[in-house]
Amino acid sequence: MSDEILSMKHDAILQAAHLLFIQQGYHGTSMRQVANQAGVSLGGLYNHFPRGKEQIFEEDFLKNHPYHEILPALLAAQGEDVESFVRDAANRLLHSLEDHPDFLNLMFIELVEFNSVHVSQLFTMLVPQGLEIARRFAAIGGQRLRPIPPAMLIRSFLGLFFSYYMTELIIRPVSPPEFLQGAMDHFVDIYLHGILAT
Repeated sequence: MSDEILSMKHDAILQAAHLLFIQQGYHGTSMRQVANQAGVSLGGLYNHFPRGKEQIFEEDFLKNHPYHEILPALLAAQGEDVESFVRDAANRLLHSLEDHPDFLNLMFIELVEFNSVHVSQLFTMLVPQGLEIARRFAAIGGQRLRPIPPAMLIRSFLGLFFSYYMTELIIRPVSPPEFLQGAMDHFVDIYLHGILAT
């Protein structure tokens, strides 16, 4: 069998498993279901993934994690000052996640069913780019920024963004307009200036 056909089968298995994981969770998905969905035999499935279902999930998690879009979006962020840079970065993040509605399902499977064991592998790949983003952040901010470690700048920004993203998903369907109007602008303003009047 040619390498191209093997690669296509491998990708078909990953795609089938991804859909099943998103719909049913990791523990709710069997190897037989993945094989049936991908159109391969159970033995063929193990030829591609000898370590079984966890190997499939690990590859799915690393391949479909939105950092592939998030990091380039953050690295492309523009702004002449910290405020415009943060607003542009936040908007770019939102746009990059619009095509990944299943992202949270994947993250919750990793968090709840795996206790974040695969995140360390992801983290190792992301640190250099994250520090580059923090360096740009600090360069734009100059003397206006408090002396916060670069890693904390990125962590706090991602915390801001994901708290916005999560609350948006949870409350949008049931919220009155005042909970939604200009929400991202308010989140960015609170991130930059806090909640206390100066």
